[in-house]
Amino acid sequence: MENVTARMSDEELDLLDRLAEQRGGGRSDAIREAVRRGAREELIRIALERYREGEVGMRGAAEIAGVSIARMMAEANDRNVLSNYDEADLEADVDALR
Repeated sequence: MENVTARMSDEELDLLDRLAEQRGGGRSDAIREAVRRGAREELIRIALERYREGEVGMRGAAEIAGVSIARMMAEANDRNVLSNYDEADLEADVDALR
């Protein structure tokens, strides 16, 4: 594990302290969890944005987010982003899974 230093506002520190208290852990645990969840969410958001703009297909979006195609499709569906997913995309994704 590597140590990382970051400057944080009083508001950010308060959020972390409240998170740590609610989770029953320390500030370091709260920071790691917040970064893990935030980074994962941001990668999914970026991947779906690139998918929506046609820069990548569903497989490419899944690779950006670091998740399976099925998980990426579920995320896209949950966020109403599957509008440009057509039969050719489905066939390509099924072939990639084989």
